[in-house]
Amino acid sequence: MANSVATDLVDFLNASPTAFHAVEEAKNRLKSAGYEHISERDDWELEAGNKYFFTRNHSTIVAFAIGQKYAPGNGFFIVGAHTDSPCLKLKPVSKVSKCGYLQVGVQTYGGGLWHTWFDRDLTIAGRIITKDQKDGSESFSHRLVRIKEPIMRIPTLAIHLDR
Repeated sequence: MANSVATDLVDFLNASPTAFHAVEEAKNRLKSAGYEHISERDDWELEAGNKYFFTRNHSTIVAFAIGQKYAPGNGFFIVGAHTDSPCLKLKPVSKVSKCGYLQVGVQTYGGGLWHTWFDRDLTIAGRIITKDQKDGSESFSHRLVRIKEPIMRIPTLAIHLDR
């Protein structure tokens, strides 16, 4: 049992390189477990014994189950977690070509041990927003991106340049 839970956790983590991917993976797992996707903006018609979830901004997910014996006024339990983690984020419009190399700017997010990311092959994952045109109207949609092959490296600077 413990082995199965650990393997399932590792599978979830491997499928979730970003908060956006983690929410998508959680959605798929909740649907498989019988949870119903509801909209935060709609009026809810919830029933005792059912399970529900909603998302916000594709980076937050809230799931809950209503017990069979629930009645308004009864207590309830809340468990919380977060899907983000320390990472390096690409800066928008930061592509520069110098000396035959393509360079991009990055910024830190969270409290990472940044030196552990240097001098190693890195991949890219995240979300892109696209502008779609259909029937004369414009809309925006998001797509998850995950480049599994390493395409980046952040070199350690010489001590006299790292100031």
